[in-house]
Amino acid sequence: MDMESDEAAARSLAAVPGGGGSDFLSRLPDHLLVDILLRLCTKDAVATTVLSRRWRAVWPGLPHLNFDGVDPSVPARALASYQDLAAFDIQRLAVSPNQVDAQETSAWLALAAPRLTGPLHLDISRALSEEALDDLLMADEVDDDDQEALEFPCFVRATEIRLDLAFLAPVLPPIGVFEALRSIFLHNFRCQGQIIFNDMVFPSLQHLTMNRARCLNVLINSNALVSVHLSYFMLLQQLAIMAPGLQQLEVLCCFYDAPIPVANITAESLEVLSWDGPYDAEFVHFGEMPCLWRLRAPPIFTLRWQEFQMAQICARFLNRFAAVNQLELHMSLGCAFEIELRCDEARSYCNMRFAHK
Repeated sequence: MDMESDEAAARSLAAVPGGGGSDFLSRLPDHLLVDILLRLCTKDAVATTVLSRRWRAVWPGLPHLNFDGVDPSVPARALASYQDLAAFDIQRLAVSPNQVDAQETSAWLALAAPRLTGPLHLDISRALSEEALDDLLMADEVDDDDQEALEFPCFVRATEIRLDLAFLAPVLPPIGVFEALRSIFLHNFRCQGQIIFNDMVFPSLQHLTMNRARCLNVLINSNALVSVHLSYFMLLQQLAIMAPGLQQLEVLCCFYDAPIPVANITAESLEVLSWDGPYDAEFVHFGEMPCLWRLRAPPIFTLRWQEFQMAQICARFLNRFAAVNQLELHMSLGCAFEIELRCDEARSYCNMRFAHK
């Protein structure tokens, strides 16, 4: 039936004489107009709203929106069209602005939150150079509490959130539940004191990845989480995880600049643990892990001044675990060679890989 109506619409257009500046495309059915807009970038699709009221009503029917390299104000102006079109949802939203602007970003996030039913990808870091991002990560004299905050609304129906924030500080609303959210990826961000993940706000969260952050405390209390990956946290002083269903935990390049690192990990279902950081049994506590079968210990770099200290850290860490099926050790023997040692108890072998740098 739809095919017959499409053919009829096409015949009616073909019968209309050319010239006169008439907008004959607007006579096509909505789904054909949407199909035309799908072949344009989102910015150009939004620009068709100047053609007629018909086009203004059609472009919000696009299921996926991608604003690449646009001014931070563009998504807010475009998403305002959705306010009067309650029947439409956004299945996927990706935004890469050409400059860092927390206020404009917060504005369009607020408009998108009630509409989004799928993934959200926001990459603000593309607006900065790698050198600038590294400087923000490693800065010594930065008061993180005074840095610009990014007001982040509650996305009730979003399934995945992937944020690269150019070291803005995301601030969640005081109330709200991310009911459908299963995966979070946070990169190049800072916290105003601490960041918290719990079942009250994220009841369905299964996968959490955070990389390159400036944050004092990370607190996680979740029954749904399956995997957690943390890496390159500057200033981190406390890590607390209570996740009975957690199966994989990776903590890499964290705590090295903390005077006294404190960690409490309770994850009785944990199967894979990677720990690259200081270990002191007095301050770093691992609960019982009867399901643990793969372990990666802190690395040893023999050219560093703290060589002996790092060897002690690795030894103390290994003494914490009575038995493990697979053990992974990383040792650097200088500027030219690196050893990766993998031991598999079940297969009674050890693999040693030499890498020339």
